[in-house]
Amino acid sequence: MKNIEELLRMTERPQDFSDEEIQQMMSDPDMRAYYELMVSAEAGFAQRKKNHGDSPHDLRFAANTRTVPLILRIAAMFIGVLLLSGVAFAAWHFTQGDGERAAIPAQSQESVITPRQQGATEANQVRTFENVELQQILQELSDYYQVGVVFHNERSRHIRIYTKWDTTAPLHQMIERLNGFEKVNIRLTDDNIIAE
Repeated sequence: MKNIEELLRMTERPQDFSDEEIQQMMSDPDMRAYYELMVSAEAGFAQRKKNHGDSPHDLRFAANTRTVPLILRIAAMFIGVLLLSGVAFAAWHFTQGDGERAAIPAQSQESVITPRQQGATEANQVRTFENVELQQILQELSDYYQVGVVFHNERSRHIRIYTKWDTTAPLHQMIERLNGFEKVNIRLTDDNIIAE
């Protein structure tokens, strides 16, 4: 950028530069290319002015070229707002639990583990986990449903998840929801939650 500024100063006020400085600037291939581009542009403007003069047609053309970028900016802003709205809606939709990809088959009625008897206020809660490790989620489930937790894979402990848990639902529904995430594989036995 500094080179271009020097080149512009040189073309506007050549008397401020010595012949050696001018030769040094013109020996640089980039500076030479910029100079040739400037000369071509100036020649093109001079030729256009010579051919067309300052007719009203030129003024209309100049006015129209100023409104096109404004229209494009407005269209781009509109498209940007629509795009961001769509991304926000998709994120909200995913956090509502509709983003799961797969579920394990429903457990038989014998293995349905229901919440322990709680007060009415706690039983109607929906718990939200935002960027919480799987081991913390399973520990809360274990405490709530009074079952054990077994991890067969240490890496699965640290998987971070965004999900919701309805404390009134049976445990197998929450296990199905967790298994809907890509890297999660959980089994439920009569008295243990097993993470693989």
